[in-house]
Amino acid sequence: MVDNSKDLIERIWGVFSSMKLGLALLGIIAFVSGIGTIVPQIEQSPEKAEAVSQLWQTMGFTHLYSAVWFRLLLGLLCINLIVCSIQRFRGIYLRTFKLTPPSKLVRVPQKNQLVVQGELASLRESVQEVLRQKGFRFTLNDQSGHWSFIAIKRRLGNWGSLITHLSFVVLVIGALLGSLLGFKGYFMEGSGTTIAIQKIEVTKGKVSETFSVRVNSAEDRFLPNGERDNWYTDLSVLENGEEVARQTLSVNHPFEYKGVTFYQASFANGARFTAEMNGQKKPVVLRDQRQSYYQAPGTDLYLVTTLAKSLSQNPDVLYQVYKGTGVNPIQTGQLKTGETIDVQGTYRLTYEGLAGFTGLQVKKDPGVAVIWLGCGLLLGGLLLAFYWQPLVISGIIQSENGKRGTLTVGALSGKMPDSTNRAFEQFVSSIKTTMEE
Repeated sequence: MVDNSKDLIERIWGVFSSMKLGLALLGIIAFVSGIGTIVPQIEQSPEKAEAVSQLWQTMGFTHLYSAVWFRLLLGLLCINLIVCSIQRFRGIYLRTFKLTPPSKLVRVPQKNQLVVQGELASLRESVQEVLRQKGFRFTLNDQSGHWSFIAIKRRLGNWGSLITHLSFVVLVIGALLGSLLGFKGYFMEGSGTTIAIQKIEVTKGKVSETFSVRVNSAEDRFLPNGERDNWYTDLSVLENGEEVARQTLSVNHPFEYKGVTFYQASFANGARFTAEMNGQKKPVVLRDQRQSYYQAPGTDLYLVTTLAKSLSQNPDVLYQVYKGTGVNPIQTGQLKTGETIDVQGTYRLTYEGLAGFTGLQVKKDPGVAVIWLGCGLLLGGLLLAFYWQPLVISGIIQSENGKRGTLTVGALSGKMPDSTNRAFEQFVSSIKTTMEE
């Protein structure tokens, strides 16, 4: 039973350590991702995504990057990369820190190999001096009959490919963290209004936070020359009704609180009113161009407004009152700042002035830091792999008559044979020069 379990584990390990599996998974992921760029995604285009064939929706192609089977593919790729990395780790470690000098002549690299003859003591001293001058880390082996060495330069370059592979694992983990634990949403509210974070319109993920936000003010500022400066929102965060954080945000200057980031996305003009009903006053903020309405409590009266076109800093407001599902207004008019009207004998409405509506994109992505780490590892791995190639040189000095010897030295060509050959030839030339001095 134990042997069967070991065999099963070995077979599974063998499957996930296969490079063919990794290439197959990469191909499948690239293929379905290509389909995902063509099929409308519900997060970006809900209406277009709903118009796609029901088969595509059922298969998850309209929400590809949050589909369980797509995440499973990413998970399998991560396992494959991790297993391959574990399997390669020992070899890379030995090539970096545990290099062994050649014990036989056949163990000296054959492809790039040169022979130098000279006095035995001079050969040994020249090799060691040149190795030190050129910054090699080397190991010597002095045995009867021969003297050997192995040296390495830029040894950390051995880790470049491993770090590059692991960076993809980190990137996938970061993406999954953002997908599983984060959310993305949007809201547009007027100055003076408060909204619970769980009430915003969410297009991705689920909101678990319980705080609220209050829009203290929203402004569309202009420079003295008439050009737009920026959109500004004075935003407060409320916990249990108490203000715990406050900041003015604008385009390219977001506000973050407990991992939730608010981005200035849009702006709309609006009007600020005070509604008085049954002796109670309530602030009301309505967007311009009939983009929002006010329904008096306990009534089927709906009020919409539009700002009058004017060069004034405080333009008049045009209002319309509808009853129930009626398509024609039952009351219309125009108000100046400070004026009050009676709405169907139900409540009184006073126009207080302009009010800005801010559109904020709200996002929480706990995987951002992990993704940045993955990007750093990817960049570092690529730099090590392509610009910090290790140079490994080894050789054996064989004694001829106790006084003279023959140095057979070779270099591993690696992924950049031309640069290796040049460095190797310079190394041998330096040995000869040192012997002549």
